[in-house]
Amino acid sequence: MSGKTTNTALWMSIAAMLLISAVLAGCPQNDQPEEPDTSEIAQTGNQPVEYADVPDEPVRIAFVPSVEQGQIEMSLERFESRLADLIDHEVEADIVLSYTACIEQMAAGHFDAALLPAFAYVLAHDRYDVEVKLKAVRDGKATYRGEIIARTDSGIDTLEDLEGRTFGFTDPSSASGYLYPKTFLINEGIDPDADIAEYLFIGNHPMVVEAVFQGRVDAGACFDDARLRLIDTEPQVMEDVKVIAYTPEIPSDTVSFRAGVKGPFWDSVIDALIELSQEGEESVLFEIYEIEELVPAEDSDYDPIREMVETLDYDIESELD
Repeated sequence: MSGKTTNTALWMSIAAMLLISAVLAGCPQNDQPEEPDTSEIAQTGNQPVEYADVPDEPVRIAFVPSVEQGQIEMSLERFESRLADLIDHEVEADIVLSYTACIEQMAAGHFDAALLPAFAYVLAHDRYDVEVKLKAVRDGKATYRGEIIARTDSGIDTLEDLEGRTFGFTDPSSASGYLYPKTFLINEGIDPDADIAEYLFIGNHPMVVEAVFQGRVDAGACFDDARLRLIDTEPQVMEDVKVIAYTPEIPSDTVSFRAGVKGPFWDSVIDALIELSQEGEESVLFEIYEIEELVPAEDSDYDPIREMVETLDYDIESELD
């Protein structure tokens, strides 16, 4: 991975100069007291709070399509409007087609925040001090897991039974369909490169389930429970394909902010995103990413990703485009 390139001293110097300028601009030119500028005051209870960090520009938030891009595009206007109402400030939401491009644009200041998956967040944090603030909850959890599946009649009942068999992963950048299952197998004493007869990258998660169901591979890896995606077309899939093991829990995707974005206004943005996420299945975030709720997150929540990368000696940057 690249090292951190954010110049902390530069950020602090810029912030200090801006603060000094703001103070000097606000100083009276004589000894007479001036009326407060109520345009920069927000009332919190009976105590006014000065939002000196309110940006002049719209709050800009990036989405990278992990679902159909058209589905996100149809929801962006609703997201912008709803969040803008909650924070009383203009919001612009845009789609960026790759995680690497999104991270670079955050570092350049083009985006204030982005919805990043765990791997992309770790790279963004380590390279540019991007800070995670929120994580997604689905099915009541802020984590998810992968699973190892096989046909019920395959004779594969344990991980040891995978030796000498064929295996299907999803794609090289998938957490639950490759990286975590491969790490899990290695930690359990199964080296996919040596012990499995052949493994293939099949595509997406339902495609792996279908390949196992049809017997094109003996076993495979997917998210829990990708079998449900085939149940309408293959009603027997839940009976004919079984789960033989689950991976450890994988940290869920994030809402992360670029370095230097701090202060009461940005706290209000975070609170508004949490509120927006708590609107149930009517929430635009549920509509886009099936997020049931956003909850506070810390960088240490993503240490398992770093451990996995270290175990695999994996170049995470090469897989994000």
